[in-house]
Amino acid sequence: MSEKETPGIRVAVIGAARGIGREVAVELAKSGARVAAIDLGEDNFELGYQLGRIDTADFGDISKSVLRIAADARSETEMTRAAAEIKTAFGGLDQLVVAAGGIVGGATLLQSDPASLSLALQFNLLSLHNSVRALVPLIYDSPLLGLRRIVAVASVAGSRPLAGIGAYVAAKHAVVGYLKTLALELAEVDITVNWVSPGSTTTAILVRSAELYGLEGVDDFAIHHPLGRLLAPSEVAAGVIFLLSAAASAITGTDLYIDAGMHL
Repeated sequence: MSEKETPGIRVAVIGAARGIGREVAVELAKSGARVAAIDLGEDNFELGYQLGRIDTADFGDISKSVLRIAADARSETEMTRAAAEIKTAFGGLDQLVVAAGGIVGGATLLQSDPASLSLALQFNLLSLHNSVRALVPLIYDSPLLGLRRIVAVASVAGSRPLAGIGAYVAAKHAVVGYLKTLALELAEVDITVNWVSPGSTTTAILVRSAELYGLEGVDDFAIHHPLGRLLAPSEVAAGVIFLLSAAASAITGTDLYIDAGMHL
């Protein structure tokens, strides 16, 4: 997406403090988009590793042009407040990117207690649902027909089984089913819904995944990629940017694998 294509387009990015979400927010802001970057406002270790904080996120040279909003996407109340802040600052919204999520695992499904499954669903499915419920109504009023978009970050785990992180796999499968249905429901109002499914990407989630599997480091995951290497967050972000662009106007309900061949 370039500034020439979409000057001043208004985009909310959920899970923007680091990783793929941060890369998306930075690239959008560099292109001239007005970006609302939403993430947690305090330390959180519920998943066994520290999640991103929006107040300490590093957006580099474009930091001053990003609207930072502290909100937990698992909370309907907090996302409603975030929507109100965006409405006040931007007047509305044209596009939504949901990159929030987190991994739960380290056990078989039979060993996973209900609390583990609930946590996986909260950080992945519920965060998506609350984001959609709070922010999509702002997109209804966007005048940019043909550019009204929702793009989510799912996972290869949303389409294939992965032993040892079953709670996360179940949550991501639920995310994909949700997005397929949402794409069908929003097609009639000219809002496209697509998602990217990354393979092993060098983010905090991958570091936690290595710990859950008892691996020496993240490089051990490269064996599962036919291309023989891990992914950079910027590579996944590039797929998100494409799905937000004018070139993707006829694409909806599509899962874009950015996984170095892991799904094969």
